[in-house]
Amino acid sequence: MKNAGVVLYVDDEPINLKLFNIMFRNIFKIITAQSGSEALELLQSNPEVNVVVSDMKMPGMNGLEFIETARIQRGEIPFFLLSGYGMTPEIEKALNDQLIDGYFQKPLKKSLVEQELIKHMN
Repeated sequence: MKNAGVVLYVDDEPINLKLFNIMFRNIFKIITAQSGSEALELLQSNPEVNVVVSDMKMPGMNGLEFIETARIQRGEIPFFLLSGYGMTPEIEKALNDQLIDGYFQKPLKKSLVEQELIKHMN
């Protein structure tokens, strides 16, 4: 099922980037970024990106700030947020306002993430 689509994964922790790539590289093409600003550049230079998954807590631009900016650039693709801190009022508001298409809590459940990403790519 390789190449079900192209996922841009944004996380400031190198180990998380590596783990996400290992978990999903047989299903999706994975592009990674360590910051919101790097991810914005990659979104612009990689029009084949089908979906974005971003960590919430990152230095500089947090996940929601990144997604808010990225939606201006690529509003047609789905954006997912992930956090190790559970649902917050800020994340709940982003879901209600449809800024994000979904939310995943760390540690990631591979089958759930895979199912949601594939569903939103079609």
